[in-house]
Amino acid sequence: MTELVFMRHGHALSRTEAGVNSDSERPLSAAGEKEVLEAALHLSGSGFAPDLIISSPFRRADRTAQIAAGVFPSAARQTAPALSDGPPQALVDLVQQFYEGKDRVLIVGHQPLLGGIAGYFLGQEGFDLFPAGFVHLKPGKNPGTAVLAEFYAPPPPKDLR
Repeated sequence: MTELVFMRHGHALSRTEAGVNSDSERPLSAAGEKEVLEAALHLSGSGFAPDLIISSPFRRADRTAQIAAGVFPSAARQTAPALSDGPPQALVDLVQQFYEGKDRVLIVGHQPLLGGIAGYFLGQEGFDLFPAGFVHLKPGKNPGTAVLAEFYAPPPPKDLR
């Protein structure tokens, strides 16, 4: 793989705000939709264009991936339960299947799992990813030797300050 981006889903409504019973059903807020679009446009502007977008099946992550796919329409899409259900080794295994290839992969999921796995591939402590934040890596020969291309933390939405 030439590049790998771990992106956290955008700001989501609480279960109470959204009127849903399950954490997996929580949708993005209006502010979350905007911040995800801005993050995807930022990635595009930096020259990143994924071949594949993999997301957690949870509603907020799937919607984040859908917004990103609108910015990157040629990217294939898939969901991976490992991104929501863990354990961490399942996500490591998922990423390693792409590690030797040439694809650029955008992985959309949840914190703290994504931040921890990004740190693993860099050989350092994990990242505290804010909603719609991402870690952009250029993998090394082996896990633990990746190079950090960018750590993006969007400004908080105006209605959340």
